[in-house]
Amino acid sequence: MNYASNMQVQELLDISRRDTPISYRRSFTAIAVLGSNTTSHEKKKIEFVLEQSPLGSISVRVKFLEEIDYPLVPALSALKEHIEHLDHQGLLP
Repeated sequence: MNYASNMQVQELLDISRRDTPISYRRSFTAIAVLGSNTTSHEKKKIEFVLEQSPLGSISVRVKFLEEIDYPLVPALSALKEHIEHLDHQGLLP
């Protein structure tokens, strides 16, 4: 099946910020709800880190803590975009 073309991040649940001694790095865990128009939604545990560069840009790293039924690269890309949006809107704890 071709999941990549229509895979979407529906939402992130139970977002929890982990303490980190580095002020320019924010670390989180969450449950990602992934799905598409043609498949059922599945919930997968993830962890992600937002790191601010000295010039002010923010990079996002995402790691799945469970196996997924989607191609990994498009799923990570969709999650990074969703997380960047949440951060830009000020919706991360």
